[in-house]
Amino acid sequence: MISRCFMPDENKYQFTLQPNNSLSWRGMRNVILIVAATLGTISIGFSLLGLWLIFPFAGLEIIALGIGFYLCANRAQYREIITIDRDDIKILRGRKKLEEMWKFHRYWTKIRVNLPTHGWYMSRLMIGSHGDEVEIGSFLTEDERQRLAYELKKCCRSSAAKSIKIT
Repeated sequence: MISRCFMPDENKYQFTLQPNNSLSWRGMRNVILIVAATLGTISIGFSLLGLWLIFPFAGLEIIALGIGFYLCANRAQYREIITIDRDDIKILRGRKKLEEMWKFHRYWTKIRVNLPTHGWYMSRLMIGSHGDEVEIGSFLTEDERQRLAYELKKCCRSSAAKSIKIT
């Protein structure tokens, strides 16, 4: 998912990239509770028939589901923020806090899409200058990646003295 923001007072653009998260943490919690209630009801029914050994396995299933949902929710917090101002392009990456940062001079920055060697691979959107490159938007769909490359190139092409507004 890409969100774009233009800040006219500072004359800069900010692109925020994040993975598509189809279910919020509250939704994940509700799914876990529904599955746990269903497994609990089934486990009680089988235990009344004398098959009490189902309880540990049902508990393990709930724990595995909870761990999987936690990992998905944690991955969904990942962000890449690309800021383009008059002189520089900054790329910030991280989950809850800044983990990595790159800074490139806007005039020398090259933005390119590396096409895959095989049709089933995804392309890679690279941004960098002077031999230092960073892949951005690895979690985006192919269409989103192409659109982002177009918008970033459009921002970088505009003159440093002019406004970098994209229509």
